[in-house]
Amino acid sequence: MKIFAIANIFNTSGVYVHIINVLRELVKLGHEVTVYVPYQLVENNTKVVEEVENNGIKVHYLVKEFMREHQRSEIRTLKYFITSHTNNLGKDSRLINEVNDNYDIIYDMHEDVITLRVSYHLGKKLRVPVAKLMHDEPYRNSFGRGYRKIMGFRGLTYDTLMSIFYKLDKRTYEKVMKEGVLKGLAGVSRAPFYLSNVDKIAEKYNVITEVFKVGNAFNKELIFKYRKTKNKENYAVFFARLVPQKGLYELPKIAEKLNSKLIVFGKIYNISDSKYLNSEKIEYKGYRPIEEVYDTVANAKVLIYPSHQDGYSLVVLDTLALGTSVVAYDIPAMRFVFGNLKPVRLVKEFNTNEMAKTANHVLNMPDEEYENEHENIKGFIDEHSDWRNVALETERFLNKVLEVS
Repeated sequence: MKIFAIANIFNTSGVYVHIINVLRELVKLGHEVTVYVPYQLVENNTKVVEEVENNGIKVHYLVKEFMREHQRSEIRTLKYFITSHTNNLGKDSRLINEVNDNYDIIYDMHEDVITLRVSYHLGKKLRVPVAKLMHDEPYRNSFGRGYRKIMGFRGLTYDTLMSIFYKLDKRTYEKVMKEGVLKGLAGVSRAPFYLSNVDKIAEKYNVITEVFKVGNAFNKELIFKYRKTKNKENYAVFFARLVPQKGLYELPKIAEKLNSKLIVFGKIYNISDSKYLNSEKIEYKGYRPIEEVYDTVANAKVLIYPSHQDGYSLVVLDTLALGTSVVAYDIPAMRFVFGNLKPVRLVKEFNTNEMAKTANHVLNMPDEEYENEHENIKGFIDEHSDWRNVALETERFLNKVLEVS
């Protein structure tokens, strides 16, 4: 299969981890893969491009040209917010005008409309099907994403804008399905479908939908060096991007009620947010090498994860693989992926008292009970210990799309 992947390889979240690992495994399975990044998402990061190419994945030459033009990323700027929801191709029109290779399928590896816009025009020109993967929901049938509950007035402004854009995004999704360009829609979990109901539109236009059973995996060779379910130390840990969406503002409220210290890893994106780490109960380590993070998480007895936004949390998956229990908010992604696993305890969103109380219960668990809980999820761990399993699901999905096209 000759695959043209549209994906943001410069994304610093778990999305990049999924992209590079799945595309690498698809190459190993014998497929030819070329990846393209829309102009708005390009950053001048040669190290990332080298890593992608070292894994046998071709990076489209226009991406490298765009890199030389970029001074800084447009992401999270007002210009990005506005132009990302218009139909103007901008500099991506070069790709549409210049592409002349034959591809079997276009695999759009994001839920957003920036990549969908490029996929749509490319699919129409090449007359090949487009299959799209969702990590988060493409839009919500609600007022924004609930940021007003986290960030106050600033969040209300953001939710208001998001609600307007969601209407536009929903219309775009329906258009590309109605025209028969988008043929398949997959999710790394059920959460993107649940929060958007985009599967209802897909059903209307006979678009294939799929929820991957193994939506993500972990690096077995690295993580199993640190995995530990016995002789844990009496402390809690948190590691993720230090942003409001991941529960940064709630960390001090939870920490002050814990019967242990809370060790925090992660990068602060807004310097004013550092005040939320100024607690006697919080030991902030900063942005550290992953080996140090894994060693600390493996020795901890519980991960605190008050995240409000996830599609399929690699943080939680890695933590379970390291042999450590988790307390998280009961948001759809946690419920659908990890809800049946005993070492994962879910509490009502925003209930910091219950999160601390539940974490204290885990901290006080007898060793044998703790170990048994982790022993009982070995099947889940084994299934998610190889990215080839994710790639095989991806391959089956893409083949299904090709069969009906």
